[in-house]
Amino acid sequence: MNNFAPGAVLGVPVWLAVCALVALSCILALVGFCAVTVLRRADQRDLPQALLGLSHVISAMCGLLPWGKPTPPPALPEQATSEAEPPTAPTVVLVREQPAVPIVLPRDPR
Repeated sequence: MNNFAPGAVLGVPVWLAVCALVALSCILALVGFCAVTVLRRADQRDLPQALLGLSHVISAMCGLLPWGKPTPPPALPEQATSEAEPPTAPTVVLVREQPAVPIVLPRDPR
C-alpha cells in the first residue's frame, strides 16, 4: 500500500521537488558558465593556476547547496623567482623636538 499523497514524489510535494530541481540546475549552470568563461580567457601556460582558482570558486559555490559544506581547497603554489629582488633601502626617520621647515630631497634614480 502506498502512504504517499497523490501529488507527491517520494513523500515530497511535486511543486517543492520541481523548485529544488530548478534551483539545482541553476547552480549547475552557474558553475558551468564560470568554468567555460575562465577556461576561454585563460592563457595556455596559466591553465594550472586557472583550474586551481576555478576549484576555489566551485568550492565556494558548494555552500549554496543545502547539504554542501565548502571545503578549503589547496593553496595556490608559489612561483619560483629566477632573480632575487634587491634589498630595499632602509627607511630613515628624523625626529626633532621643534618643527622644522620641510625640505624636499631628490629621489634616488635607481
